[in-house]
Amino acid sequence: LAEWLAERGAGTVVLNGRRAPDAAAETAIEALRARGFRIEVELADVTDTAALDAMLARIDESLPPLAGVIHSVGVLSDAALGNQSWESFETVLWPKMLGAWHLHRSTAERDLDLFVLFSSVAGILGNPGQANHAAANAFLDQLAAHRRSLGLPGQAIAWGAWSELGEAEEQRERIAGRREASGTGWFTPEQGFKAFERLLRHDATSAVVAAVDWPVFGESLGGRPSLLEDLLTVAGDDGDDSSASEDLLVRLGAAPEEGREDLLLSFLQQEVQAVLRLPSAPAPTVGFFDLGMDSLMAVELRNRLNRSFSGTYSAPNTLVFDYPTIADLARHLVDVLGESESEPAPVAEPDPIPAPPMGSGDDGVAIIGMACRFPGAPDIAAFWRQLEAGRDAVTDGRQDDGDWTGVAGGPVAGDGAWRHGGFIEGIDRFDARFFGMTPIGARMTDPQQRLLLETSWRALEDAGVDPEGLKGSRTGVYAGLSTSEYRDLMMTVGGEGFNYLGTASAMAVGGVAFKLGLTGPAIPVMLNCAASLVTVQQAVAGLRKGEVDLALVGGVNAVFSPGLTGEMAELGMLSRQGRCKTFDAAADGFVRSEGCGMVVLKRLEEAEAEGDRIWAVIRGAAVNQNGASAGPTVPNGPAQERVIEEALSQAGFPPSEVDYLEAHGAGSALGDPIE
Repeated sequence: LAEWLAERGAGTVVLNGRRAPDAAAETAIEALRARGFRIEVELADVTDTAALDAMLARIDESLPPLAGVIHSVGVLSDAALGNQSWESFETVLWPKMLGAWHLHRSTAERDLDLFVLFSSVAGILGNPGQANHAAANAFLDQLAAHRRSLGLPGQAIAWGAWSELGEAEEQRERIAGRREASGTGWFTPEQGFKAFERLLRHDATSAVVAAVDWPVFGESLGGRPSLLEDLLTVAGDDGDDSSASEDLLVRLGAAPEEGREDLLLSFLQQEVQAVLRLPSAPAPTVGFFDLGMDSLMAVELRNRLNRSFSGTYSAPNTLVFDYPTIADLARHLVDVLGESESEPAPVAEPDPIPAPPMGSGDDGVAIIGMACRFPGAPDIAAFWRQLEAGRDAVTDGRQDDGDWTGVAGGPVAGDGAWRHGGFIEGIDRFDARFFGMTPIGARMTDPQQRLLLETSWRALEDAGVDPEGLKGSRTGVYAGLSTSEYRDLMMTVGGEGFNYLGTASAMAVGGVAFKLGLTGPAIPVMLNCAASLVTVQQAVAGLRKGEVDLALVGGVNAVFSPGLTGEMAELGMLSRQGRCKTFDAAADGFVRSEGCGMVVLKRLEEAEAEGDRIWAVIRGAAVNQNGASAGPTVPNGPAQERVIEEALSQAGFPPSEVDYLEAHGAGSALGDPIE
């Protein structure tokens, strides 16, 4: 656009943005300057009136009078309307709406030749998942009309998709099939600029520039908007598919049992082809998300199936996550539709499975000691008090004294998503001499390792076990932990390199075994969310197999790296409000926090025989993976059902005997609705 303006006589073109140009943009700018064009770059957030006014003042001071404004900004945050939050609306609305309004107010007294707002056809025709984007663009259309009513220049151009440019081009691979099926396509930059020049000359208040096959577009609509009546030439009205649904159910009822799956496979291939607008039927073993399905399409497929099986079967919201291929879904439908054909005979309720009695010689595992160090709670007693009082341990930055410059949670750590966290007070302090370490060695050791040492010692004391007396014993150490952020800090802030042994994950557990003289396995576990739970399962298995006689089990996390925190925030993983809204429609991310918790495990029979205080008994523990599911980080319902069933089976407890469930919710827009 800058090149197009410069070639048509714009003496100076000022490019404005919130951030400095990236390498590609800088190269393009220098190329224009090399051709003799004057291209200036001004950094200012147009949603900030003070920053905008300061930018205009700089332009007035050093450049020719401002002759025109072209407002071309766009941010996407797509989701079905039910999954949108006010924050996702703000993300999209503010750059377009506030930016345009502030430009209007700041230039209203200037003699401009043009004031052009780049809008979108989403504000005219709508677009699934873009309610926020459509609202922002509809505002731009109205602002252009408002300026005209004041006698000011104003144009809003609702653009369709440009090829090689813009947001739609960036997502072309994902949305190409859908756009083709809806009759909307891309136009070339040459076509776009030709239309732009024509519209500027005609000075139309509002206009639409889009590549649309109107008959195909009309067929893709559920109805015929009166606004487009003259453009649509759809032959015939949409038919009622109820007869087709009845026909499918009749054919399923008449088909032999071994042929029902093939019939459903063929039906589902047609439905998925229609939802994804594919040119041919997809293979039944390819994953829905590998085919390009997104959450909106998943809802559409579910709705189509519910219409087809109305009164017979109601598909859950999680259908494509639980059964991520056509073949998996067909097998599932064979089962559920077969069950619904006839009323099952009443089955007598089985007698409850009695819980194994304490001290019966079973393979229960006892928790005989515990210790923790969490934000606002330096020990177990403080943690119980904190839970009883319902106190919020999340703070806006680190609260204890110290130089936290360059550390996550420090005073200059960016906005809320970067600063909010649950931070341990005094995490920088450690009694090195007690554990036989030199001060320099302690400084070069990741606080995760130091926390594990301290908390393991306290857990053993809580269990009534002399840590010094464990030397040479078959005691295992199992700890969940994450990558060392202290290593990043040492390299970026300390500028002195790092100590590999002091920051290696294996040494976090190996260091505990070394300091205490333990000869059992020392196993670190690194997982995204469930590392500490998996260590419990590993330790229980080791105790039951006789691999260890005692186990130190738990997990640790320390938050230091502003780079890693910033990356999570940019990906939308962190809550900007500093609140984990688990299983809540307003979930917008989680909050990073520090902590360490350790328990001491022992075979129940031995713990009872030796008179140990028993905090609790672990009767069953199970771990599994989703397998070939919708994605490596996407939950899978049947897999979760199986792991719960296995744990209950080990424990000898029926589900009706379970009184309390502890669940993990990612606090994200994707994970929480699925869970």
